[in-house]
Amino acid sequence: MESLSAIILAFVTIFMIMDPFASLPPFLTFTKGCKDEEIKKTANNAVIIAGVLAVIFIFGGMEILGILSITLFEFKIAGGIVLALLGLENVLNFSFSKNQKDGEGLDSVAVLIATPLLTGPGLISSLILLVQEYGITSVLIALGFALVICWVILRNAIYVKRILGQRVLTILSKIIGLLLIAMGVGYIKSGILG
Repeated sequence: MESLSAIILAFVTIFMIMDPFASLPPFLTFTKGCKDEEIKKTANNAVIIAGVLAVIFIFGGMEILGILSITLFEFKIAGGIVLALLGLENVLNFSFSKNQKDGEGLDSVAVLIATPLLTGPGLISSLILLVQEYGITSVLIALGFALVICWVILRNAIYVKRILGQRVLTILSKIIGLLLIAMGVGYIKSGILG
C-alpha cells in the first residue's frame, strides 16, 4: 500500500499549483450569461482535459526529458522558475500570458481553464519531480483527489463565489501564490545543489 504521507504531500503540492480558486474569476467571466448546464459541461471538459494532460506527463515525463536531453536537475531549476513566476502572478496580480478574448466558444474556455490554468508548466514540472520522489501510484491518487476537488469547485463556481466572496477568493489566491514562490525557490536550490 502506498504511503499515506506521500499521497498527502503530493496532493498538497498538486492542489496548490492547480489552485482552482484562481481559476474561478476567469471561468466565471468566460461563462457569463451561459446556462447552468453549459457551465457544468465546460467545467467537466476542463477537468477532463487537465487530467489527461497530467496523466501523460506522469507516465511519460522522464522519457520526454530523455528525448530532449534534459537532466532532472536542469528540469528542477526550470520548474522552480516557472513555479516562482506563477506565484508572482498570483501575488502581484498580473499575467505573463495573453488573456483569451470573450466569446471564443465554450470549448476554447474549457481548454484555457485546463491549460495553462489547471495543468500548466508548473504542474507538469512538479508531476515529473513528484513521480521521482513518491512514485507513480501515490501521485496518481493525489492527482485524482485534486481533480475531483477542482471539478466540484468549477461546477459550482457561481455558488462558491457567492459563499466565499471575491475578497476571500483573492486572499486565498495570494496565499497560494506565496507558497508557490517558496516551492519554486526550493526546486531551484535543489537543482543547483544537485
